[in-house]
Amino acid sequence: MVTQKDVANLAGVSFITVSRVINGEPNVKEETRKKVQAAIDQLGYAPSFAGQVLNSGRCNTIAVLTPIPFDQTMRTSYLLNVLVGIEETCRKNEIDMILGVAPIAGSNQNYDYLRPFKQKKVDGIIYVGLKELPEEMLSELAKRKLPCVVIGDRPESSLVSWVDTANYEAGYNTVKKIWEAGHRRIGFVGLHREIYNANISDRERGYIQALHDLGADYKPEEYIIRTEFESKDVYKDIKNAFTTWKNPPTALFCCADSLVPQAARGINEAGLSVPDQVSLVGFDGFINSSYFNLNVATNVQPLSKMGQKAAEILFNQISEATTTKETAIFNVTFEDGDSLRKI
Repeated sequence: MVTQKDVANLAGVSFITVSRVINGEPNVKEETRKKVQAAIDQLGYAPSFAGQVLNSGRCNTIAVLTPIPFDQTMRTSYLLNVLVGIEETCRKNEIDMILGVAPIAGSNQNYDYLRPFKQKKVDGIIYVGLKELPEEMLSELAKRKLPCVVIGDRPESSLVSWVDTANYEAGYNTVKKIWEAGHRRIGFVGLHREIYNANISDRERGYIQALHDLGADYKPEEYIIRTEFESKDVYKDIKNAFTTWKNPPTALFCCADSLVPQAARGINEAGLSVPDQVSLVGFDGFINSSYFNLNVATNVQPLSKMGQKAAEILFNQISEATTTKETAIFNVTFEDGDSLRKI
C-alpha cells in the first residue's frame, strides 16, 4: 500500500509537507504543491480513511439501511429507484455510500447491523422505510447524535427527518379515478395492522373517505382485504375474499404494486378474469410487463427525487452538525393502464 512517506520520498519533500498539501493548507509554495500532486498521481496514493476521520471528525460516508431483502422481486425495484437519487446526490457532494439490510422480524439477527454507527464509520443514515424504524436503531441514533432521514414512512421521533409521498390524497384520488371509470363496488388490498406503516394506513384512509364522499351504498370496510406483504400465498387471501363476497367488487385497489400479480392470481382462481370482470390498480409506479402481462394502472411515486431530497437533507444536517427534524412530501401521479376497464 502506498503511504504518505512514499509520496514524500518521490517528491523530495518532508512528510509534513505532503500532509499539508493533502489537507489543503495554504502555507505551501505552489511549485512544491505541484511536485507533491505529481507524486500522488504517479503513485496512485489515496489518503488514509482513518487519518481523514482524525483530522476532520467526519468519514465523508453515509449508510443506507433498508429492511428490503436483496432479492429479485419488485420490492428491490423500489429500493433501486430510490438509490438512483441518493447516489446522484452523493456523487455531486463527493460522499461515499454503504448499503446494508436491517433485520426483519424472525430473521437471524446475530450480525450487528449497527456496528458502522458504533464505530463511527458513517456520518449519517438514510433508512428506506416500508417498515417502521427499529427501536434499537432509534436508541443508537439518539446515543450517537447521528442524523437520520427516513424514506417512505413518517417517524414521530424528533430526531428523525423523513421524506414521503401524499399517500392519503393519492388513495382518495385513486378511488375517484376508478369511480369515474364506472365502477361502483371498489375493494382495497391492504396489510395486517401489525405490519403496515403510516403510508399504507394513509392510502387506506383515503380509500375509505373517498367512497363515503362519493356516496357508495356499502361500508368500504366490508371490501378491505388484509394480507401479508412478503408472503407467496397472498393470492389465497384474495381468492377467499372473492369466493366469500356475495357481490364482489368490479375493481380492486392494491396498496402496493408488488401485490398486483398475486391479486390477479387470486381473482383468476376464484373464477373471474382481469380486467374483464375485475379491474386492478396498484401503487408505486414500477410494475411492468416483466412482472405482469398487462399495462397496469398505478400511482407513480417520484422515488429517485425522494432519494435525492433525503440525501440533501442528510448532508445539510451533517455539515451543520444538527439533527433538527425536516420533512418533505411529494405528490403522486396517477397513471392509467389496461388493467382499469371502463364500464
